[in-house]
Amino acid sequence: MIQHDETAAAPAQLHAPAGRAPAFLPRRAAAPRLSLRPSLALQLLVAAGLGMATAAVYTTLAPWLGAWRALPAVLAFLATGALAAAAWRRRQPAFLEIGPDSLAAYARDGACLASGRLVGASQWGAWLLALVVEQGARRTTLLIAADVLPAQAFHTLAVRARSAAGR
Repeated sequence: MIQHDETAAAPAQLHAPAGRAPAFLPRRAAAPRLSLRPSLALQLLVAAGLGMATAAVYTTLAPWLGAWRALPAVLAFLATGALAAAAWRRRQPAFLEIGPDSLAAYARDGACLASGRLVGASQWGAWLLALVVEQGARRTTLLIAADVLPAQAFHTLAVRARSAAGR
């Protein structure tokens, strides 16, 4: 009879101490971990965009269907947009790890959202960074608003994005 030992089959890095997610274990000591706050500015922009899109759907459908008959379609559009905005909000990074030559973004549950080096497609601005992280052939874009980080950390990311654009 063959006995299955689950602990022997699992890699050593998956055995995390109590309270730590396995995704956080291979962390480098030289890479500081920054905690990100939810961006109020991006959430307000998404809500305003959804409101304007809902108003546009209503003003398009109301002349053809009438005000009351257009309302169910408009409410369905609003609900779909709100669900998409909630899903987008859950996919936003909660922690950043800035290494000397890499960047890693993690979700609140410890899942790695992006890990690799910044590439030349990164864009920067006064209050928003669009960072493109490349790991092999896969590219992931991260939107980092200025209100999610302390000013010094945001400046560090902006400098890294500029230097990645020069490559």
